[in-house]
Order: sequence, then structure tokens, then C-alpha cells
Amino acid sequence: MENYWIIDYLNYCKDNKRLSEHSIRAYRNDLNQFLQFNNFNVEEYITHLGKQKIKSKTLKRKIATLKTFFRYLENQEVISENPFYKLRFHFRDEKKLPKIITPADLKIMYSYLFEQKLKSKTTYQKEKSHRNLLILSLLISTGVRISELCHITLENINTQSREITILGKGKKERILYVGSDETYSLLIDYIDTYRVKMDKFLFLGHDKKTSLTEQSVRLLFKSINKKLGIEKNITPHMFRHTFATMLLDSGVDIRYIQQILGHSSIAVTQIYTYVSQIKQQEILVKKNPINSIF
Repeated sequence: MENYWIIDYLNYCKDNKRLSEHSIRAYRNDLNQFLQFNNFNVEEYITHLGKQKIKSKTLKRKIATLKTFFRYLENQEVISENPFYKLRFHFRDEKKLPKIITPADLKIMYSYLFEQKLKSKTTYQKEKSHRNLLILSLLISTGVRISELCHITLENINTQSREITILGKGKKERILYVGSDETYSLLIDYIDTYRVKMDKFLFLGHDKKTSLTEQSVRLLFKSINKKLGIEKNITPHMFRHTFATMLLDSGVDIRYIQQILGHSSIAVTQIYTYVSQIKQQEILVKKNPINSIF
């Protein structure tokens, strides 16, 4: 196997599977790590990984990367036999709860960006502060992935029906309704004030042609963290976790949450039920009816 095939495969993932920059970077690291292994025997390599002190989720991702890569090589007729057809792996899952943002921190961040928008004076400051507040509002109110957020096009937005067509993983489309009046107003005002018909994306990068990068959004929240002195490291994906958990805690059926998040399997969504268990414990301790007896 030559590096050429890795480059070719990564280009395929980017162009055909529309994977995010973050996923492409992870795939590249995983495949290059495999190439650097002295013995290119897949089974021995995975056994070697199993002995390393890495999380089961990371191990599974590395194996999944190799699986899809070898399937690609097989389809391209680069290899005559796929080694994964003869291999079976079983790894114990680690119960790791998704990290969420507290309502108090959500309010602090929203208030801060809202204030920044009011204080803006120059056209550049006004557009940037409006964009930042809209990004935060969309993440909180829709649970959209950061990669999906960055690639929302103006054509994806139906301002009359308040719907945004999201192109998710595997090119699967889903429609999200902008139910928050505040978010909807921010969206409409932003489009009317700062976007023109020739623009493709809702959020533009520095060149005003390509989409805003995921890294730019991550840096935005890193900057907000620092300025507000929030101890917990806030990442864009945490808004998705928070969105799902808060819906679950509000009594929303998990099947609806699965649809809104764009999960292909409800098993992926069920991770949030573990977080909800914590909420259940809190309710049964602090608000238990029997407390009124004592």
C-alpha cells in the first residue's frame, strides 16, 4: 500500500461522503499510524492497539477507519482479499457520559454575546457580533452539528416556513424547524442585513466565498470561555449534548430526539438516557413527595 491510496481515499471521503475536516484529520492520523507499524498484518496491528492504553471509543474508531479503507481498496481492486472478512473483534464499552453545559453558563454566554451585539459600532463589528450570537442561538435551539452549521447554505433556508434543510452524515437530509422566535428573528435579520443573493453559505469564511470553518467556531467559544472565566472547556459539540439532554429531561420522547439530531440508530441517542438518570436521582432526592412527611 502506498501513501497515494490514503490520499485518494481521503479525497473520496471529503468529496463523496462529505465528511467534516475533523473526521478527515482523524482518518489521516489513523491510517498513517497503521502505515508506520512495522508489520502490516491487520490482525497483529489491532492486537498491538489493544495493548495500548487508549479508550475503547478511540480503538473502535481506528478499527472502523481501517475497515472502510480496506473496503475502498477492495472496491478499487487494489487488493484481492479483504482481511476484515476473517476477523472478529469484541471490546468492552466504557460508559462515558456526554459533557453538557449548565443553564447558568448558557445564560452567561448568551447575555455576553447579546451585549457585544448591542455595543458594536462599525459595520464589521456589527456583522461579526450578530453572526456570533446567531451561531450560539442555532446551536442551543436546534442541536445541529458544528459541521452541519458551517455548511448551511442560503438555499437550505426557507424563511417563510422557518425551516432549514440540513445535510447530515452520509448525505442524509433532515429538516429542522426554527421554533425559537428569538433565533428566527436573528436569522432573518442577519440574512437581510449581511447576505446577498450571490452568497452561497449562511456563514462565510474570511475570503467571503467559502464556508466558515469548524475551527473558527471552536476558537470563538474558546475565546468566550477565557473572557467569561468559565471553568469548563466549552466546545461546540457540547451544545448538541446539552440540547438532547434538556429535551429528554423535559419529557420529549427519545424517538423524536433521534429524528431531530439525525441519528441513524436510536442506540446512539440512548447515551443521553444515562444523563437523564442523574436528573432522575436529583428529582427523587430533592422533590420526592415523601419529603413532605418529614
